[in-house]
Amino acid sequence: MLTFALQSGSAGNAVYVETHGVRLLFDAGVCGRHVKRSLADVGRRVYDLDALVISHDHSDHVRHAGALQRLFKLPIYCTEPTFRAVRRFLGKVNDVRHFRAGESICFNNGVCVHTIPTPHDATDGVCFVVESPAGRLGIFTDLGQ
Repeated sequence: MLTFALQSGSAGNAVYVETHGVRLLFDAGVCGRHVKRSLADVGRRVYDLDALVISHDHSDHVRHAGALQRLFKLPIYCTEPTFRAVRRFLGKVNDVRHFRAGESICFNNGVCVHTIPTPHDATDGVCFVVESPAGRLGIFTDLGQ
């Protein structure tokens, strides 16, 4: 399982996870140029991403989601309340897939993302556990109120 933070902090958040042929970007607090460059630094292409998964509606986690979806044709996964909270900031997006906090999102090759509700001061925020045949990885951000 390959994973690394493209950036973490109040200026923007994004985490890359690759396991069993599935490539996911968690949160979109950094611009497309930054994502493209960071992935290229480890020999990966942004166009090979399978999905963008959003944890919550704060701008340091979602500000570039619309642009990333349009530029790289990524489906955006988020809860419906999170989408409603950020819809006007995203611009035109055409591939948004909703999940409920507590549900799992399953991809190819036995890769599932389990979502866990968080007590953060956000609209329907979640954290994630990525599970694959290679093991499990937790992505926990902004857990406090």
